[in-house]
Amino acid sequence: MTKNISDLISELHRHHFGKMVAVLMYHTGIEEIALSEDIVQEAFAIASDKWRENVPDQPEAWLYATIRNIAYKHLKKQKPARLETDDYVIVDARFTDDQDLLRVLFGCLQPAFPPKVQLVVVLKYVCGLKTKQIAALLASGEDTIQKIIYRWRAEQSRDNFSAVDMPENISAQKVRMALKVLYVMFTAGYQLSDSGQLSDERLCEDALSLLQEMMKMGIAGNGEVKALYALLLYNLARAESRTNQPDELTTLATQDRSRWDQEMIALANHYLLLSQKESAFASAWQLEAAIAYKHTQARTFDETDWPGIAKLYGKLVLLNSSPFTKLGQAAALYFGGNEAGAIEILKQLNANRFFQNYHLIHCFWAKIYADKNEISNALASYKKALSCPVNAFERKFVEREIGRLEV
Repeated sequence: MTKNISDLISELHRHHFGKMVAVLMYHTGIEEIALSEDIVQEAFAIASDKWRENVPDQPEAWLYATIRNIAYKHLKKQKPARLETDDYVIVDARFTDDQDLLRVLFGCLQPAFPPKVQLVVVLKYVCGLKTKQIAALLASGEDTIQKIIYRWRAEQSRDNFSAVDMPENISAQKVRMALKVLYVMFTAGYQLSDSGQLSDERLCEDALSLLQEMMKMGIAGNGEVKALYALLLYNLARAESRTNQPDELTTLATQDRSRWDQEMIALANHYLLLSQKESAFASAWQLEAAIAYKHTQARTFDETDWPGIAKLYGKLVLLNSSPFTKLGQAAALYFGGNEAGAIEILKQLNANRFFQNYHLIHCFWAKIYADKNEISNALASYKKALSCPVNAFERKFVEREIGRLEV
């Protein structure tokens, strides 16, 4: 029973933490993000203790009531005048909207802090992710993430920071950072779970919902908001085909394209077109969405417009020269017949310390060697991939490829 309670609390924390903080901040007299988080965390701690005796019929409502009571006690002690002049109420979660979460999100995006700090803060306070999850997403140590959060909270306490109102004119810098955060948020939920499903479908839904709210508010960002929305829809439309019936990881070449959600792809096409009409120039999100568009329009892997995709990657590298973008460019060049260009990029990436411990680049080399019938080199590359951090699906895939080559 204890384990079930623990699982329930963890699930509620993962799915509702950010909204609970937002509701607390925008429907009470408490405005500080760090204090709001403390109150919500205290409510979950109380739940962990109280629910051992009896789990309430409506756990979420119980948590909101507890948060309200803790907040009331705080206000009564710290701001008694506020209780006399204002109505004090925490409305039911069903009557809140995504604009509350957007207020917290934009409030956390402070240009005075480095982008990584802003990203960590939003992932914790808006998405409700735990330190371990954030560390895994950002390829950082848990200690590093904890120090970032601790220092940020210390700065907020010193400066008495609060994020109360949605800015009338949100800066382009904040919009760009918000989109990056929502992409990471979606990615966290889009990863494969042990069962082969989305690791957290709610995170994917929340990211799409917040993008919809930004569009309702008229935030265009040079078409980037709609472009990212389209990109996420393209990814979600193809999510189920990442594994086959025996729950084995599939490559793009072997995916069952009949499982792609064509209605979702059509909706993504619509938003990509709208984003292009809003754009004075092609943004990075728009180029990524255009690459996804080309993939979804090909009936088979062999019919994919690889030269066109490589050209889009060439433009994307100019805007975002990350190693991951270059790896995508190398793949497009290789499958488009430009093996020399692909290998040149891969050799550059080999010098990157991170990529020396990244399984996909070793799998890419194994694919190249296998195509040349250099079996020993291919096997060596796959074995390097197994020495890298991989999940159960990736390990099973690499082991399957090794077995196929050895036969």
